[in-house]
Amino acid sequence: MMRSAEIAEIAGVTVRTIRHYHQIGILPEPPRLANGYRNYTADHLVTLLRITKLTDSGLSLAQAGTLAAGSAESIDTVLIEVDRTLKEQIAVLTKQRELLAQARTSGHVGLSKVAAALSVSSADIPSAVLLAHLYNDAPQLDTFAEALMEPNLRAALLQMQERFDTLDESSTDEELEELTTALRSIIPKVSDEIPPLTNEQSQLVLEVAERGLNDRQKEFLRLHPPEL
Repeated sequence: MMRSAEIAEIAGVTVRTIRHYHQIGILPEPPRLANGYRNYTADHLVTLLRITKLTDSGLSLAQAGTLAAGSAESIDTVLIEVDRTLKEQIAVLTKQRELLAQARTSGHVGLSKVAAALSVSSADIPSAVLLAHLYNDAPQLDTFAEALMEPNLRAALLQMQERFDTLDESSTDEELEELTTALRSIIPKVSDEIPPLTNEQSQLVLEVAERGLNDRQKEFLRLHPPEL
């Protein structure tokens, strides 16, 4: 015969856990002694140990309680379902690890591969995130992103960003046109295969991209809105 603290210590759980199992109905409550204390038996301990082992194997508390009580109609059905759930969880975790690895490699934490490729400077991140989302269904997107990360092209884009950053009220129309020509010459040809944004989508990206820019930079973007 055991009290709550004793069976909890033997099973390696807490008294609070045992009370929770009673509340949700997966561990039968033992009869109480005259002094009000619960009086646990070896059978309770075995059930508790089985529940612990089953939940360690990936079963939910409800599934573990059913199997531990021997009332499952088909043990194989339950185990197949648990295995399927675990497989899905592994796939999700694997994808999350891949995204973290990409973020560590690119230095762009929290960005997709495409958003990281589109971010030439920290100021580009909001519009890059939006563009990557709007173009998410384009099958050529990965190829485009890989092209943007090519070292020589990356260096050229950084130079273009530096030129854009110098635009101000004193910049001439000729300078803007030269910048446009230079930009078009370095954008990967694969972008020609990606469908254009709708007018509403372009305006949304433009709204985000224009934040913090001077009038001349905004004028340049309006003539050549950010899109792939």
